[in-house]
Amino acid sequence: MQSRRMRTWIDIDLDKLAANYRTACDLTDSLVTCVIKANAYGHGAVRVARCLSEAGCRSFAVSCVREGLELRRAGIEGEILVMGVAESPLLDRAVQENLTLTAADINDLRAIEAAAGAQGRTIPVHVKVNTGFHRLGFESDRETARAVAETAKSLRWASVAGLFSHLGLITPERDSAQWESLMRFHGWLAECGLKIDDVHLCDSIGLVRYPEWHMSRVRVGALLFGVRPYRSEHLPFACHETLAFRAMVAQVREVPAGEIVGYGDDMPLTRDSRIATLCVGYGDGYPRHLSNGKGKVCIRGQLAPVVGLVCMDQMMVDVTDIPGVEAGDTADLLGGGIPYDDMARWAGTNRNECLTILSRRPVRVYHQHGRTVETLDELLDEGGMPRDAE
Repeated sequence: MQSRRMRTWIDIDLDKLAANYRTACDLTDSLVTCVIKANAYGHGAVRVARCLSEAGCRSFAVSCVREGLELRRAGIEGEILVMGVAESPLLDRAVQENLTLTAADINDLRAIEAAAGAQGRTIPVHVKVNTGFHRLGFESDRETARAVAETAKSLRWASVAGLFSHLGLITPERDSAQWESLMRFHGWLAECGLKIDDVHLCDSIGLVRYPEWHMSRVRVGALLFGVRPYRSEHLPFACHETLAFRAMVAQVREVPAGEIVGYGDDMPLTRDSRIATLCVGYGDGYPRHLSNGKGKVCIRGQLAPVVGLVCMDQMMVDVTDIPGVEAGDTADLLGGGIPYDDMARWAGTNRNECLTILSRRPVRVYHQHGRTVETLDELLDEGGMPRDAE
């Protein structure tokens, strides 16, 4: 029996992360803004930001002010663009920490102006435009552009430094319509005396699919973490999966045919089976939707199907056809022996969700230059080198 260490953990390859960042930089002449929202797609935002900073990144993007403040508290320098609407109770702290904020309506501009003026600090603001995605942003018509320009010129402390939108990525025709809408809005602002040089539209998919639209910058998130844009397989660049979500086998038991495994009573075993219990569940980020054979894990290089319902803290898999499985073995749940594409297909979702649903409970173990460089246990608020990481 192998020694028991962590119940569930995530191995993260910082060398592959840095390589993916360099790939993004090679694919454009524009600034690469690294999107590390949602805890850097499950990887741990602070450690990822430090790695990317070491690789040369000076521009980051997050979803909310709290994510930006976490990075500043950890000493991350450079631009941090908050792409969502700023939470009112945190505006003062956002200004204090020099976050770049997003305005999606006139009230946002005025609120940022008030918060920045109270501290006597000039804060950069990017204007978000709804070009057909219909999520956040100013409406992309001439009258709205005039109102934005007039308001911006009246502000002293909120400096409108950028203009952006999001592609829907539904069809090339709709994407082109969005591009044209953003360009019209940019032109209308200029006609009204508000000239903005920093204009951006493309994400990881746009980086690859629409090089002619890179403009001042591209916002790259998923590609950094090994989520290669679909329909880019023919292009000559590498995109490495950076994460492996793993769990320990806690027990292995013989269960006769006809018995029920775990919760529920509608799927009795059809044969005598060897069932392994893993120290992981949907509370750690393994989708409950992958219960009853929909999902598989990799143990000793072979696939073991999920048996019964995935529990919050544990799950069971059938290892009858995998010789020698024992307590202490490692199971790959995502990454490693289970490619991102496979889990996304089984779960009926996209690869981004498979990564970002990973919770704070799994310990994150960071590897670089062939060795373990840090272990982060967020529940114990501990970081540093593990005693038994190798």
